[in-house]
Amino acid sequence: MKQWKHIVLSIFFSVYIATVLLTDISLVGFWTGILFSIVLSIITLIFVFKRRTNKLWLTISLKIMNVLCLLTLLRLLGLNLVSTFFWDISKLRTFYYQSVDGRLFNAYFKPVGAYSGGYGNFWITETPKYFPLIESRVYFNRTVHHDFSDDIFDGEPIDNYEVVRSYIKEEVIDKQKLK
Repeated sequence: MKQWKHIVLSIFFSVYIATVLLTDISLVGFWTGILFSIVLSIITLIFVFKRRTNKLWLTISLKIMNVLCLLTLLRLLGLNLVSTFFWDISKLRTFYYQSVDGRLFNAYFKPVGAYSGGYGNFWITETPKYFPLIESRVYFNRTVHHDFSDDIFDGEPIDNYEVVRSYIKEEVIDKQKLK
């Protein structure tokens, strides 16, 4: 019965990597997905390479599948670390759990300065009410014309949380009602 643990863990790791790569679904928070992916890959590799199944082909398949998933993960992380824009991630600003009309949203702003036409990238994700561990991206704008890094505009304080709520209301909720 112990051999099922690493089989289930391997399948879970593969499905998780495929879900993150092919859909707009991820874990809540920016760094949460990165750290969870690294820890899950290490645990899965330890389980797979320490244990064997009764079938040799299954053992080899699990090892190949996990190594391919790990290489995919390392490639993605490596490409992001080598990117000149990676250091902008340290300036990432997060607005967690904005409740608008009884729905939970998270908003992320990454300033990019002179790299693009606006102040930076801005995206909004929605978190299911009864499963708040995952989020799904519902809005993305790579050239937003509001600087969420500043709390003051023309000498007056700005409540960026109110700006985020208005974006959520106008760009997500009102547009979904029109559909």
